[in-house]
Amino acid sequence: MILSCDKIPSQNNITGIWKGRHLELELTFEFNHDGTCNIIVKDNTSDSIQILNGNFMMDLSKKPISLSIRNIPQLNHPLHTIVEFLGTESIRLGNFAPHWRIRNISFDQNKSIILKKNKLN
Repeated sequence: MILSCDKIPSQNNITGIWKGRHLELELTFEFNHDGTCNIIVKDNTSDSIQILNGNFMMDLSKKPISLSIRNIPQLNHPLHTIVEFLGTESIRLGNFAPHWRIRNISFDQNKSIILKKNKLN
């Protein structure tokens, strides 16, 4: 028998506001208790801002944990990725894919997105 002292994540662990940078983008993800989310993407090279909203779902039975964002009015497809909790204050996301079957199944260090939880949550 193997026992682990690691805390098992739940969907509540991702609720809140998460911020980070990836390449020339500033990213803000807001995951709400009701399963809705908002994503703000600011491109620092053009100063353009894109706001996406939708419904998110995590599959905690998978390793790595899969995260899907659906019903996005600004896009004609959902977004699928993987997520890893790096403690309680940061997460790592893989690249987003428009189809579940082509989402990443492991993290690429050069393409991962690290987000830190906003302390004001």
